[in-house]
Amino acid sequence: MLYDIENRLPYVKVEDMDAEQKKFYDYNIEVMQAMPYIWLLPDGTLNGPSNAFTHEAEIGNMFFPLNRKLMSQQRVPKTIQELCILVVVTSAKAAYGMYAHTMLARKFGLEEEKISSILAGQKPSGLTPEENAAYDLAWALSCQPGPLGGAVYENALKHFKKEGLAVLVFLIGNFKMVGTIINAYNEPVPEYRK
Repeated sequence: MLYDIENRLPYVKVEDMDAEQKKFYDYNIEVMQAMPYIWLLPDGTLNGPSNAFTHEAEIGNMFFPLNRKLMSQQRVPKTIQELCILVVVTSAKAAYGMYAHTMLARKFGLEEEKISSILAGQKPSGLTPEENAAYDLAWALSCQPGPLGGAVYENALKHFKKEGLAVLVFLIGNFKMVGTIINAYNEPVPEYRK
């Protein structure tokens, strides 16, 4: 069941897919099984940003492997990654992204109070030094135009080193794109109760 909003793209049924769409679909089925949110509808169609990428499968087949590779990086803990992603999708008011990454943040152990604060557009209290550096990085890159402030950059570099900072910067940019896609096509949030 999806919340009743105007979804601007119809869901593509498997039997109606061309070869490029089927390649994108098959990769989703392969890699998304462990996701704690609804990404596959009961009729077998993909929802969330994958719905838009199914319509533009050539782009989806370039973007989605990059997204999965970034999400699988071990240089930064999953809680930090999800904290950053939640800041980004919340700043975009990308409802499906907020839904999906709330579920992932919970799965990886980010405290409920921190999730709630981020979703309310507030900086959570009680952040660890690493969480604080990640939050400031994500907020500055998502909510402030122009170059990243030197102090924010240096603090993130101190906590995550060059390699970890790169992962976070690319994740933040990646999810700014995801938020844009979700909002452009008004992808509905599945109805769920937990």
